[in-house]
Formats: sequence, C-alpha cells, structure tokens
Amino acid sequence: MQVEKDRRPVTTQLVQQIRRLMTETGLKPGDRVPPQRELAQRLGASRPTVREAVLQLEGMGLIRIEPARGAFVAEGFDRPEADVTGWTFEQRFSEVEIYQLRFALEASTVQLAARHASQDDIGRLADLNEAMRTAIEQSRFLDAMEADFALHMAIAEIAGNRAIRDILGLYRPIITRSQRPPVQEPARLQEAFVEHGAILRALGRRDGETAAVAMRHHIVQSSDRMKVPFIAS
Repeated sequence: MQVEKDRRPVTTQLVQQIRRLMTETGLKPGDRVPPQRELAQRLGASRPTVREAVLQLEGMGLIRIEPARGAFVAEGFDRPEADVTGWTFEQRFSEVEIYQLRFALEASTVQLAARHASQDDIGRLADLNEAMRTAIEQSRFLDAMEADFALHMAIAEIAGNRAIRDILGLYRPIITRSQRPPVQEPARLQEAFVEHGAILRALGRRDGETAAVAMRHHIVQSSDRMKVPFIAS
C-alpha cells in the first residue's frame, strides 16, 4: 500500500505535533513548555523550525513566551475551539499591511495603556527595553527582537483590552520573519531603544496623546529600519 505523505508545510506540522505533545504530557495553563532544544530532539526537527512553530503557537494564544524565562502554556490552550489547522495569517497579509495595522492599532493601544499604567508597569516596560538594548550591544539580535515584541505585548496587556492583545499576537510570525537575523542595519537597532524610551516617558506622565504620537513615529521608523515600504494612509 502506498503511504500518502503529509504535504503540509513543515512548520504547520510541528505546530500540530507540539500541541499534541503538550496534551499527551498533561500540560496545563501556567506549566512550562519543554525547551526548544528538547522539542527539536523529540520531534526530529531543526531548532529554527521549532522556534518558528513556537512563535506561531504564541500568536495563536496557546503559548506565552517570557524573555529569559522560557515558554509557558497560555490560558487559551484549554479552549476546546482552539484550532491550529488553518493557520494562514502570515501567508495572507504582506509586511506593509502589517505595519499599517500596527500604525493604527498600537497608537490607540498605548493611549489606553496611559490610563492604566502603574509605576510597576512602567518599571517592567523599562526592564524589557533595557534587555533589548543589552542584547543589541551583544549582537544577540533574535533575543533583542523577542524583548522588543514582549514590550509591545506588555503595553497591550496594560491597556486591558483582550481583543487588542490577541490581534497583536496574531501578527507576531510575520513580524519575527521580517526582523530575524541578519537584520538589515544592525547599527540602527539602538534607535528602537530611544524610541521606546519616548513612549515610556509619556506613559509615565499618563500622557496618552504624546504616547500615541511616539508610537506612530516608532512604527514608521521600524518599517524603515527593516526596509519595508510604508504608507500610513
């Protein structure tokens, strides 16, 4: 009998396999997901492909990645309706479209965050920004990218709107694809640290309007650094 090969993309197959492994090993929300090195060994896959699959699972709301700590099972993992078979987001939308989405959505998000941000929240954001700066200085560009994205997701969490948070999480795969090493201009990555600082200072003053302007500037500059032609409107 001829066996039909699984013709789905390798990353899509890994997404299914990792989720199945999480279920079979009884992982629950809050539990730590096995490290990517261990997943690669168990599933016979390359670490870059495993990393991509983990990022997709995070975008789907099934895994939560914490810089310097690892990956954890997210609350959404228990949802019976969660379906990873139709993951086509990064195939459907261009990088330009994603940056336009960020320009519109993250400006509103940071305005909401300005209403709710505590001093502890500002401190957490500053720590993420510092982690990004340190990673850049040490040429750990993938770590810098993850700290950068974690900062943006933290702002969405502070805003308190779960719908916005989940929408932002959806575009992670395409953003990480555009920002993965080798980045276009490593020398310019420190600019993001400065731009984040302007956003954080406005948040600390609860100045939502200024924070939104700083966020829009940051998104446009980010697209320029990554050589993505950007048209805001």
